[in-house]
Amino acid sequence: MNPTDSILSSAADAAIAFFRRHEVQGASVIEPYVVRLFAALQNGHSFIYLDKADVDALSNLPNLVGNADKPLILQGRKLFLGRMWQLEHDLAVEIKRLASAEAEEVNFMAASKSLSDWFDPKDSKEQRNAAALALLQNFMLITGGPGTGKTTTVAKLLGLICNNSTKLPRIALAAPTGKAAAHMARALQRALDGFDLSPNIKAHLENLEGQTVHRLLKLRPPQMRPAFNHEHPLALDVLVVDEASMLDLPLVLDLLRAVPTGCRLVLLGDENQLPSVGLGAVLAALSRPTALDKETAEKLEVYLPNHGFEIKERPQALSQNNAKLTFSHRFGADSGIGCLARAVVSGEKQTAVEQFDKFPKELEMKSGRLKEQVALLYQKQQDYWQAVAENNVALAYGHAADVVVLAAWRQDADDLNQAYQEYLQRQGKVSGETPWFAGQIIMITHNDYMLEVFNGDIGLIMKDEESLNGLSAYFPEKDGFKKIAISRLPDFESAFAMTVHKSQGSEYREVWLLPPSVPATTEGEEEARGLDKALLYTAITRARERFVFWGNAEELCQAVGCHQKRRTALSDALERQFEQPDMQASV
Repeated sequence: MNPTDSILSSAADAAIAFFRRHEVQGASVIEPYVVRLFAALQNGHSFIYLDKADVDALSNLPNLVGNADKPLILQGRKLFLGRMWQLEHDLAVEIKRLASAEAEEVNFMAASKSLSDWFDPKDSKEQRNAAALALLQNFMLITGGPGTGKTTTVAKLLGLICNNSTKLPRIALAAPTGKAAAHMARALQRALDGFDLSPNIKAHLENLEGQTVHRLLKLRPPQMRPAFNHEHPLALDVLVVDEASMLDLPLVLDLLRAVPTGCRLVLLGDENQLPSVGLGAVLAALSRPTALDKETAEKLEVYLPNHGFEIKERPQALSQNNAKLTFSHRFGADSGIGCLARAVVSGEKQTAVEQFDKFPKELEMKSGRLKEQVALLYQKQQDYWQAVAENNVALAYGHAADVVVLAAWRQDADDLNQAYQEYLQRQGKVSGETPWFAGQIIMITHNDYMLEVFNGDIGLIMKDEESLNGLSAYFPEKDGFKKIAISRLPDFESAFAMTVHKSQGSEYREVWLLPPSVPATTEGEEEARGLDKALLYTAITRARERFVFWGNAEELCQAVGCHQKRRTALSDALERQFEQPDMQASV
C-alpha cells in the first residue's frame, strides 16, 4: 500500500469511528458506502454509482445523506463524500467566474493581418483558428497530441495579445513539474523565431521563464497553503499552463482561486494522456468539441471569416472555450509512432498490433529478461557514456534523452535501475564504494525551493574535482547548468528507468515500455495493474523516433482494450453553474 492509500484508508476508519462514537442514527447503514467512497478516492474517482436498492436505502437517512450540508451527497445514482462534491462545485464556480469575464476588446484589423501573416493556411488552419478564438476568451483550453503545435499556437496567441494591448501584459508560464515547465519555456523560445514580432514584444516574450504551479502559488510544506487567493490574487494579465492533464482537482482549484477576474488563463494539454496521480481528470472533463453561440461567431467572423467552427443556439458549457489540434507536424500518415498512437486512442487492437510489422524501423515488440534488457540498454547508451568519460555535462545531458525505459509499475522501474547499476559495476563504470557514480541519471522526488530543484527534475551526477567526493549533480538552467553538491540535494532516485507517470512532460529519441512483470489473468486484474490505453498512449507519445514494447501482442491488446475512465461530476457541476447565471448552483 502506498502512502496515499494508507492515508485514505485511515481517513475512512476515522469517519466511521466518528459516526459510531457520536451514535449517529443510520451510521451502520452508511459504513460500507463510506468504505467504498474512500476506495474510489484512491483511484482518483470523485463518486460511486449505486443501484436502485442502495439509493432507496440511503434516501431514508436525511440526517446523513442529502444536499451540500450533509456528510454524503446523493445525486440520482451518484454518491459523493460531501468534501468531494464541494471541490467540484467550487471549481465549476471558479471556471465560470473566469470564463464569464469580458476579454479585452480586439483590434480586428490588426488581428486579421497577424493571423494572415503568421499562420500558413495550408497546414496551420487549426492553430490559426485556436489562436483567433482564444483572443476572444479569458478562459481557453487548447488540446492536442504531440507535434500538433500547441506551443507554437500559444506563442502566436501571446503575440496577438501583446499586439492588442496598450501596454505589455504581465505573463507567466507554468506546468505541474519543473521538467515540463522548462520544456515549455524552451519550446516557446524556439517558436518565437518562427514569425515576425516587434523588437519590444519579442524581447518581452523571450524573457519568460517556466515555473511549477507549486512555485507560482508559493505552495510550500508542511501546510501547502497557497500564498495567493481571491483576496491576494496573482499580479498577472495572462497565465499559460502546460501539461494540464497532470493537474489534480485540488491543485487546479487552488490555481484558479489565485487567478484574478479578467486575467487570461490558457490551459494546454493532451486529454488522451494519463490523468493526474491525484483526484479527478480535470482536463478530460473540460475538453469538448468546439461549438460557438451566434454572438461569439459573429465577433470571430469579423477578423476570421470562414473559420469552420460549428454554431449552435445553446452550445454546451465551455464548448466555445475549447480548441482541439489534430494535425501532427511530428507524426504524419507515414509515421509508425503516430499511426500506433492513433490506433491506441481509437481502441483498435488489431490495427495497433499491425503497426509493428508495418513500421519495423520505428516500432518493435520485444521479449527478454532483465539481464538482456540492461545489456542492450548499455549498448544503446554508448554515446552517453562516451560523453560521461569526457566529463562533458552538456553533451551527456543531451544524450541522456537518447533512450529511456518506462514502466507501468514503480517496482519494475526500481528493479531495472538496480540491475543496471549492478551491470555498470561489472563494466567498471561504478566503483561500488558509494551509492552515487559519474553518469548516474537522477530524478528529484521532493521540491527544494532554496536550490530551485523540483519534483520530476532530471539531473546528472558527473565528476567534479572541486567536490570532496569528486562528484557533483548538474541540472539545466537557462544559460547552461547549475552545479549542486550531492549532500545538499533533496531526495532523488536513479532515472535510467521511471514510471510512465513520471515521464510526462518529456520526450526521448527512443522509448522502451515494460508491461507489469506479473501477468494478469482477468480483466479486473488488468485494470488494477494500471496497464491501460492511457498509459500505453502516454508512453508511445514520449518517443520521437522509436518505440519498443517489451511484451507480446496479447499484452498490447489488453492495454488497448482497457479504458479506465475516471468518475468525475465536474461536467455536471459546470452545466449547473452556466444554467444559473445570477445565482449559485445548488444540488
